[in-house]
Amino acid sequence: MITNYRTQVDSSFRTITGFICLCFFSLTITCSSGGGSEEETTHDEHEMDMDMEVDSSGEPQVWFITPEDGATVTSPVSFEFGSESITIEPKGEVHAGAGHHHIGVNADCLPAGELIPEADPWVHFGDGSAVFELQLPAGEHKITLQLGDGEHRTLSAPKLCSTITVNVTDSSE
Repeated sequence: MITNYRTQVDSSFRTITGFICLCFFSLTITCSSGGGSEEETTHDEHEMDMDMEVDSSGEPQVWFITPEDGATVTSPVSFEFGSESITIEPKGEVHAGAGHHHIGVNADCLPAGELIPEADPWVHFGDGSAVFELQLPAGEHKITLQLGDGEHRTLSAPKLCSTITVNVTDSSE
């Protein structure tokens, strides 16, 4: 009887010890994997935004990293796009808070909810990319960056469209 009691106590002790270890292990993983509060995440995002010198309001937005507005460039022109508070993903399914880049050459921002044409003057980045080289003739060009959803419909946030002007010079000048 004593042996049977001791076996039950040992078994219970092992079960409780295993449960405590499992809880401790789970807590350790959660803490080390960035399982912090939403407030901590927002704080880190704002610090990153300040380093990039963009609006840190947390509002979804897109912008041109290069070239700068008013830049004089030669063709092909290298473009790089930036984004904040929105997921950039390939075309396909429509997900809330997500989309992909489109640029319009000598085009204005399209109204929210409008289908972005799949023809000139628009270029689609349905693969989710954010860099691009474009051959442009010499002269001044207005370049518009606009985010569209998985079906190429413009999104409604006001800062999801950005326009710059570049002056393309002949490389022999």
